[in-house]
Amino acid sequence: MKLLFKIIILLYPVLLFGQSDKNLKVPEGIAIGMDAPKELLGKTIDGKIIRPIGDLPQDLVILDFMNTACTSCIAALPRLGQLQQANDNVLKIISISYEKTDRVKAFRKNNELFRSNKLDFIVEDSIWSKYFPHQTVSHMVWIYKGKVVAITHSEYVSQEMVDQVIKNGKIAIPVKDDFLTFDFTRPLIGSQAGRYSFLTGFIEAANSNFGQQVDSVNGTVREYIVNGEIIAAYLYCYGKLEALPFIKDSRIVVERPDKERFVFDKIQSKYRESWRRKYGMSYEANFDIKADPKDKARAMIKDMEIKMGVKTALAPRSVVCWVIMDDPDGKKA
Repeated sequence: MKLLFKIIILLYPVLLFGQSDKNLKVPEGIAIGMDAPKELLGKTIDGKIIRPIGDLPQDLVILDFMNTACTSCIAALPRLGQLQQANDNVLKIISISYEKTDRVKAFRKNNELFRSNKLDFIVEDSIWSKYFPHQTVSHMVWIYKGKVVAITHSEYVSQEMVDQVIKNGKIAIPVKDDFLTFDFTRPLIGSQAGRYSFLTGFIEAANSNFGQQVDSVNGTVREYIVNGEIIAAYLYCYGKLEALPFIKDSRIVVERPDKERFVFDKIQSKYRESWRRKYGMSYEANFDIKADPKDKARAMIKDMEIKMGVKTALAPRSVVCWVIMDDPDGKKA
C-alpha cells in the first residue's frame, strides 16, 4: 500500500450555478462565414506545392496550425491521419508551421510519430497564419466548399463533426479565439467596494485566468478565478497553503453522484472544451490588502464550499500500486 494525497469532494447537496488582456491588439483575419484565400497553401517539408484550397478535390479542408514543439499536436497526428484516410474523398487535413524546413526535417529524423505521418506538412509559412491569427496551437480552421465554417480546438476534429459539416454545411461548436479582450482588472459584477465574494459559471467573453488585482487606494486586493475548472480552482487555493504533488486524475476522489461536474470523462462528455464551458466556474473575493495569503486561501476555499454546497479536503488514502525496489539479495533494481 502507498499513501497518496488526494482532493476529496464529499457528498453534499448542491445548487447548480448557472488569456487575454484588455490592451491586447487583436489582429485582423478571416472570420467564420468568409471565403478562404485563393493563393497557394505553400510548400511541404518534402518540397511539394499545395494548390489553392479551391483547386483541391475535397469539399472539406482543415488547416492544422501547429509546430514541432507542441507535443499534443504531434500526438494528434495519427488520429488526424486515420480520420483523413477514412474520409479521403471528402476530407483533406493539412498541417501548417512557420518553422524552417531543416528544423522540421531534423525533428522528423528523431521522432517516430512524425516519421509515420501521412498528412501534408507545410513549412516556413508566413502568410496563412496572418489570415488566421492565433496564439496557441493546435489551431484548426475548417473550410467547406471554399468558405470558413469553423475555427476550433483539435479535439473537435472527429468523425462526428466531419459528418455534420458534410451533411449540413456547418457546425455549431465553440470557436477557438485567442484574442478575447476581457478586462480582468474590473470586478465580475460591476463596481464593488469592501469585503465581498461572488460565484458564477463560465463567462463567454473571457479565456481562463487566475490572479489578483491590487487596489492600493482603497487598501484591498481582489482575488479572482475566471473560467476555471472546479478542481483546478480548489487546487489553486490549496497550493497557497502547502506544496502539492502532481495531482493527476487518479489522485482525485469524487464522492458524489454528479462526478462529471468535477472530472472530465471523454466517454461521457466527449469534448473537454464543451465540458469546460458547461461546468466551468468564475469566482472573486475582495480582501484587505494586508491579509495573510494563507488566510485568504483558506477563506476562499471555505466560501466556495458554501456557495457550491460541497466539502473538500486533502487527505491520505491507501491505494494498491506497484512498488519497484532493490532486490533483497543485494542486486539493484
